[in-house]
This record gives sequence, C-alpha cells and structure tokens, in this order.
Amino acid sequence: MSHARSEPEVHSRRVSLHIGASPEAAWKNVVRHWLERIGTRILQAKKPAAVVTASRSQAYFFRSRLLAEGKSLLAVKFLSPPQLRELLLRDGGQRVPLREHLRLILTVTAEEFASKSTDDKTVLVAKSIARDADRFLRALDELRAAGWTFDEIESPALREIAARFEQRVHECGFTFVHDADRAARAHAQPLFSNLLLFGFDAAHWPLWPLLHAATLRADKATVVLSDPRDEARDLDEAWVGTWEETFGPAEVIPGTNGESTASSVESLLVPASNVHFVIGRDTTQQARAIVALAAKFLADSHCERLGILFSGPGALPRLVATFLESAGIAHNDGIAHLAPSAFDDDAWRAWLELQQTPRLKPLFRLLRVIEGRIFDELPVLKIEETLRRAYNDMLIDDIELLRDYCANGSDLRHGNAAARELEKIQVLPENATLAEFLSHTRTIFSKLRWREHWNELERLSRNWSDLLPGNFSKSSYLRWLRELLGAPTLERDDLGLHPYARVHLLAYGNAQGQPWSHLIFAGLNDEAWPALNDELAFIRDEQIDELNRQNKTLNRRASKRGRQGEGHCSLRDGKTLLLGPNEQRQIRRRQLFDLVESVSTGIAASASLYSEALPSRIANPSEFFSWLYFNTHGRGVSQQTLHSLEQQTRDWLKDWSPVDAQKVDSISVGRTGYAFDARRQLRPAGEYEFALRSPLDQEKSLRVTQWEQALRWPAIVWMEIFLGVEPDDDTGDAWAIATGQWVHRWLAHSVENGEKRKFVGVDRADEIRERIWKEAREFRERLAALCSGRGKVLPDWWRSGWSNALYIADCLAAKVSDLHDWSEMAVEYSLGEPSLIPLSEKETLRVRGRIDLILARAKSDQSQIGYKDLWVVDYKTGRQRGFSLKELRKKDTPQRKFRKQLIDGRGVQLALYALAVHALGAEHVQLTLLSPAEQLEPQFHLDDVLVQKDFWSELHRMQETGVFGMLGPVHTDFGFARSYPLATLPIDIDLLKEKWALTHPAFVLEEEEKVK
Repeated sequence: MSHARSEPEVHSRRVSLHIGASPEAAWKNVVRHWLERIGTRILQAKKPAAVVTASRSQAYFFRSRLLAEGKSLLAVKFLSPPQLRELLLRDGGQRVPLREHLRLILTVTAEEFASKSTDDKTVLVAKSIARDADRFLRALDELRAAGWTFDEIESPALREIAARFEQRVHECGFTFVHDADRAARAHAQPLFSNLLLFGFDAAHWPLWPLLHAATLRADKATVVLSDPRDEARDLDEAWVGTWEETFGPAEVIPGTNGESTASSVESLLVPASNVHFVIGRDTTQQARAIVALAAKFLADSHCERLGILFSGPGALPRLVATFLESAGIAHNDGIAHLAPSAFDDDAWRAWLELQQTPRLKPLFRLLRVIEGRIFDELPVLKIEETLRRAYNDMLIDDIELLRDYCANGSDLRHGNAAARELEKIQVLPENATLAEFLSHTRTIFSKLRWREHWNELERLSRNWSDLLPGNFSKSSYLRWLRELLGAPTLERDDLGLHPYARVHLLAYGNAQGQPWSHLIFAGLNDEAWPALNDELAFIRDEQIDELNRQNKTLNRRASKRGRQGEGHCSLRDGKTLLLGPNEQRQIRRRQLFDLVESVSTGIAASASLYSEALPSRIANPSEFFSWLYFNTHGRGVSQQTLHSLEQQTRDWLKDWSPVDAQKVDSISVGRTGYAFDARRQLRPAGEYEFALRSPLDQEKSLRVTQWEQALRWPAIVWMEIFLGVEPDDDTGDAWAIATGQWVHRWLAHSVENGEKRKFVGVDRADEIRERIWKEAREFRERLAALCSGRGKVLPDWWRSGWSNALYIADCLAAKVSDLHDWSEMAVEYSLGEPSLIPLSEKETLRVRGRIDLILARAKSDQSQIGYKDLWVVDYKTGRQRGFSLKELRKKDTPQRKFRKQLIDGRGVQLALYALAVHALGAEHVQLTLLSPAEQLEPQFHLDDVLVQKDFWSELHRMQETGVFGMLGPVHTDFGFARSYPLATLPIDIDLLKEKWALTHPAFVLEEEEKVK
C-alpha cells in the first residue's frame, strides 16, 4: 500500500485552486479574468493555452459569453477529456486499444479457458464472459481506474481470466487507458503555457490521473472546484481534499451580488408560478408538450439559455429534436441520435447474417442486395429459383451442400450455372486465429468489391493482429467485425447544429456547472430517470465501500482550519474512488439539486402517464418529480394528480402544435382515414380491402391450390396474384412439404419414362413399387455422398424422415396394386397452361395444376384425355382426412355438406380437377383424397361438383374482377395463421365474416343468411 503524500507537488506554486458553489460566480470572478489575461499574453507564448471542461456545453457557454462581449476565441483551445488524453499521449509511445479490441481479447481469453479448463465452475464462468464480455470488461475498467489490481476480485476463476487477459493485452502491445493516464505524469516537459480545468467533480474520479497529469504538464494551471453538497458530501470532500493535498489549499470564490456560496436547497429559488408540470399520455404527447413549453419559455424576455434535459438517448429526445426542427427552432442537440455507419448497409448486415448462419434464407437476403456486384452469368431470381428447388429436393439448407447438389443435379435446369455463381460466396471457417480470419475476410471482401471495408479493417488491426495467438470462434470474430465497421454514428438535424443557440438538449449530467434561465426536466418517470448504470459486476457493494475507505487519508497538508473544517480527506497516491451504485445515486441526486440552483427564471418537469414497457400500467413519477411538485404545491403526487395533470396538458395543447411536421397534407390524412373507416364498415369489400378498383386488361389464372387457399386467406392470395408478394412462411412444416414432394416425385419417376401425361397399365403396380424403392435408395445414397465429400454425415433426423416418406409412397403404390377393374393410370398429370373450364357461354375459369394420379378406363377417341371414365386421386402425406358425403347430420344433405366443405376451402382442388378433366372429354369422374390411413375408394363424383354452379360462378367473378376481400385473423395466440407479406391492420373477425358474406353471397349457406 502506497503512503499518503506528505508534501505538495513540485509544480503546486504554479497551480491555483478555486472553490465555489455558483457557476455564475466562477465565471465572473475566475474564468472571465483568466480568459482576458490569456488573450493579452498568448501571442508571446510559445505553447498553447487550453480550457478543459467536463462537458461540451460548458465550453459552449464560455464561448457564447466571450462572443457576446466581443472578445476573440483564437487564443484558447477548448478541449474535452478525450481530446486532452490524445494530446498528452501523442509523444508517449503508448498504444491505447479500442474498446472493441479489448472485448475481442477478453472473449478469446475466456474461450481458451472454457476449452482447456477441467473445472466445471470455471468453464461456466468463462462461457458466460465469452458470450458477453462487456459487463466483465466494465468491472475491470473500474477497478483499474481506481488503482486496484484484479486480486480484489473474489472468484478465483475470474481472477485467473482477468490476469491472463491483462497479459494478452500487453503481449499485443497495448496499454490500458488508465495506466497510460498515470504514465503521462512522468513527462516533465510542459505542454501548455496556461491551463484551465472547469466543471470536474466527484463524478469524474476515473479522470483524476488524466487531470493530474495535465496540470503537471502546464506552466500555469487554474482549477475551479465546486463546493461539496450534503447529498454527496463524502465523495465531494474527498475530491476537493485530494486536489488540495496535491496542489495546496483552494481559494474561495466570492458570491455574486452578495449571494451565499453555500450549496443547500431547502426550497425552490424560482417562484412557484414559474414552475410548470406537464404529463403526456404517451411519448409523442409528452414531446409535444415539451416543445410547447420551450416555445412558451422562448417568448419570455428573460430567457437567455434554455436547457431541455433527458436521462439519455431514446425516443423522447429524438421526437423533441424532430419537433424543434420542424418548428424552425434552432437548438444545440447535445444528445443526437444514432445513425448507421457508412459500412452498415443492407449488404453488410446480410453478409454478417450469412456468415453467422450459412443457410438458405440469409443467402437469399445477400443475393438480393449484391446482385450487380459479383454475378454475371445468371440473374439472382434464377439462382433463387434453382436453390429453392434444390432445397425442396433435399431438405437440407446447408450452403455448401446446396451448391454441390446444384452442380451435380442434372434435373435442375440452371444447376451448374447457379453452382458456379455460388462459388463466389465464401464462408469463414468455424475456428481460426485472428490473422487467419483476416486473411479469409480479405479474400471475401475482394470478391464482393468491398475495398473500403477492407482498408478500414486493415487500418484498425494493423501491427497487433499477428500478436494475438490461439484459435477462437467465428461468432466472436463476427461480433468484433460488427462492432468495428457497423458502429453507429451520431447525427443531428440541420437546426440542431447550433452550439450558441438559446435552446440546448442535454443529458442532465452534462448540464451542470453553468447558469440557466430556464430548465425543462424531461421524462421524469421512475423507470427512466435518473437512469443508473449497471451495478459494478463481480464486486460486492460492501467490498467497494471497504476499498474506498482504504483510499482515504487525513489531509495533513492543511496548516489551518479550512472552510470544510479539520479532517479534510484525500486519496492515496495512485488511487481513485471506486464508484458503485450507492456512490452513483449520491452523485446524481447532488447533480439534480445543482441544476435546480442554477436556474434563474423558470423550471418545468414532464413525465408520461403510462409505462412504455407496460402501456396498461400507470408509470410512477420519479422521486425528483415528486420533490419538485411538493416544494411547488405543498402536497404529494398521487395517481389522481397524474390523471389531472394529463388532462390539463391535453386541454392546454388541444389541436395546437408549434410543429409544422404535424400539419401534413390534409388530403393524405383524409384518404388514410377514409380507408381506415371503409375497412371497418359493414359493406362489400372495396378498393381498400384487397380488391381491384377496376378489372385488369390481362388475364389471370390461378393454381388449383391457390383457389383452395383463397377461401381461407383471400387477402394473402390476392397480394400474391396482383402485387407479386408472397409471405415468408416459416411454419416449421418443412417436413410435411418435403415428404409430399419426395413421395410425388418417386411415384412419378416410377411410372414415366421421360414422357409427361402418359398412361400405363395398372397391372405394372408391383414393378412400380420396386422402382419406388430403387428411386428412394438412390436419392439417399446421392445425398450421403454429397455430405461425405464435405466431411459431414446425413443427420439422423433426415434419415428418419426419408424412411417415413418411403413408407408412405409404398403404401400409396400398394393401394393402387389392389385395383383390378381399372386398366390404365397416369401420375403427375399436368393440366394445360392454363386449363380452360367453361362454366357457361360467357364464363370460363382458368386454372393451372398437376393431378397426382388418374385411373382410367373406357377409351374414347372423342375425349381429349383419351378415356370416358376417370378416377382422380390426390395424395396427402399428412393426416388430412378424406371426404364422406354419407355421414350426414340432422336435416343435412350430401349436396349441402359438400357445399359447406367447399366454402371452408376443402375439396376445391379435387373439384377443380374434376371440372378440368370433364372439359377435356371425361364423362364419368369419381374423386378421392387419399392419405396413408385411408382406403382407396370413391368419396364424391363429378355430378356433386357440377351441381354447385353458383359457387364456381363466384370463383369466376373473383378471377375477372379481382375482388377478393379479407377473412380470418392476422395474428392468433393459439393455432395457425399465415403471415401477411405486407403490414396489415387486423379487423374484427366477426365483422370480416359479415363483409365476406356481402362480398361473396355464394359462399354463404342459406340457413346462415336467414340467421343474419
């Protein structure tokens, strides 16, 4: 343990300390005189003079005062702490790493421990750190900033990881920022002729080594300190005492106009009539109220500086800045909003997703945004179509296997071309060293023509990437890449770039240390303000208190009783206070009261009535809001008070707004409102409800499956047909789809010999079964060979699914082999493109599709299909039940039951097949929906279909007019609902049913109409 300092610093005769409670008094008695003196001497000085402030807004305040007095600013450099550090370390030779580099090194270290340690507890801890290193890194930063070693961490596993992490950082040639700050004290050569430090207090303990070094590097230095307050007295006294212990006693700054320099707020200094409270029902209403208050304050002749304070970035400051911009109010947006970096575009995000998950969907996203950059042989749409077919064939979406399948798939039209194009899309290895990852990345970026990406990455990894040994995971490397190249930038609106404007948007921690005429404390809800940082991880509060107690020592430097009395506290050399949650609360409470004291004319406070996280719950106001309200009105804040304030705010605002952006085109608003209301009126579907205003000139034809879906999800089918957008359904039903496709393909290949629409003898059923087994085995062996070529194996789940599909195909073939009274059969029989179904002289339904199985007998030369008598069979590989028109309920008929099934979207596909083959000359048609559990027997006939004339006429009307409408829920908590490809507001389900009946009367049973 280092000993307490017994002598002041050598340069203390050149350092003057000043202490006071009022920023206005500090400006008039210290800062202004310092700037005037520097202005007259700087031309003769060989070294620059600098002002270092805790926040940029304080520097803007000084500059605005100088400009108002007509004084020059050329003589002085205004610096922030990061800029000061850059100057001090410029010639020191230390390399301070980026935060992103430290996170990567810590992650690599943790992964190494997780892979090599035999202790289960250590493995779990290491995996946790590797998954999210930032929290542990913050704990290490705060320990190092306070001057303590990692030995203070209680967990042995954490201590070991921290020690190894420190070693690796040094091996890479880096120096921790706080070590660099302390090392800067060793440089004796002065950097500044004159230095002024202003606005720093106990909240800035981590900056003490930096400020100490800067003070020693100046010929003359002036430090302005703040009086300790009761809310954080111990912390502030230690801060002031350490400065006095190092550089001598501080001189008291006299108050202005006889004001006391004491720092105590027992009641508001602003008249109660100038304190305003507004409550917004939501964030937008609160932002409107804040802008209205700002306009009200700006109209006051005493308004010189107006601060609007927030807990930090978020929706509220963004809305306020936007409204101020639209209202034409110039302001200084000290919070700003995050905007994507120059590299963070759709292509970059898609590439990262593909590297993290090299599967089909991420690949499609990447292909769509980089098409013109690397592909020259095949359009992206063709590549997508080929890959979808390949995936549907093999049910494995591994990119490498899909590429190999395309290259070897003779049945894929563009397979070879798609495979060659996909060779340009490379994937990073799962594990590698940093140097190897960078080498692969350079190759990939070169193919993508991302030269700027690589130049920036190479610049940031130069001179240290080869020094980081050991393999680590691809996910950690991608996280580092995302942080480096995708780090968001801060942006402001055009009118938010005025540092000398009267209006300032600031975080409350950056608003202190300067006078204000008006302040608006925004977002004062318990859940949002004041927001505390996460607690110091891995170190208990009691341990933090003990470390801080070890730091303090009596200030034996004082030769007389000072303003703070005997027993000044200071910290041991090389140490700072470790600020835990308790210390942060004390500091932020003190900051709030400092801000209240700094206001001369008016104060306002705003909050939301309802919680953002749970909109149905009342959001409690913060303790500061309650304190402010009590000191203004002499009573507490209840929920009734909040409701009353919200009503008053709403009445005050009414329809008025200073924001021009809210005065949008009334025609657009009217049209939107009209569409919203039209969708909720009980009338047939119109142009705002998935219906065309007038029929299209070109003819549309739907697949038979689309017609079946149109009776369940008409809006989704309408968007697919007329807008060309399809839902990205990820229902987890890929197995059912793949099984159906495999079964259909094996059955088709077992019959056809390269000819479509060919009939063969039913007596060849046993031969067909053998072909099915052969086809299925060849398919399995083909995929197994592809996997083996990539060092992979077919997953067990795939083999299980393949076995199930083979069983289903064999069952279906076996059912056909038992038939003896049918002579011919055809599988996968394609209809025309499209097939025309005449309903009447003026009505023709156009459909497309492919029939799974047709059994035929009674040849006929007059029939285009060649037979009079047909049996149409549709395979279903799932658990869907067939049709039975014999099992009837009371007062039910086969015709009515079949009609109800059609209206529900069942049997439409088979019925349309019956109409299509009837149009081709078939006179007798029987139909069956066949599943493995069902017997192959007729379920309904052509006559049952023909009798439903008005049903088919209604489908024709939908085809010709494009009027579909909407039916069913948009979202459902239970059960299945297809996702909509475009954002769609839900409508009441019962209302949709009534509108559906008005739009399509033929889709409603007679009894239902009578009930309505």
